[in-house]
Amino acid sequence: MRPVVVSAAVDIDRPPAEVFDYCSDHRHEPEWNPMMRQAEKVTDGPVRVGTRYATRFAKAPPMVMECTRYHRPDTWTVDGKSALMTATGTFRVEPSTHGSHLAMRMELGLRGPLAWAGPLLRRRMQPMIEQDLLNVKAVLEGAQTG
Repeated sequence: MRPVVVSAAVDIDRPPAEVFDYCSDHRHEPEWNPMMRQAEKVTDGPVRVGTRYATRFAKAPPMVMECTRYHRPDTWTVDGKSALMTATGTFRVEPSTHGSHLAMRMELGLRGPLAWAGPLLRRRMQPMIEQDLLNVKAVLEGAQTG
């Protein structure tokens, strides 16, 4: 089956280095992704290629995520695997007129009982990813979103 792909982008009124440093450390993800309950860094040292996180989600099995690309100040990728899916998240931060442009692309490979649900999952995930990026914007700009 083809992977489920969703993407979104947002402009953030913060410097690119600040957006990159906050977002590329996935221990912050529970602050902006309401589906993620916990992200614990399980490797030593700074965030870089090879950094791993043990994650728990609200409605999905636990997943170990690993940073597979890290190019400060603009791009990183994390890959994850769980019992039901594989996930690859690619993030890019670019300078913009008023700060930064953050783009995210998520690719999910579904297995087992979820394999048939790709189109439904994509329709559900798209607005969630868009809201996640609005949440990042709100956190970094010091506001709250609903």
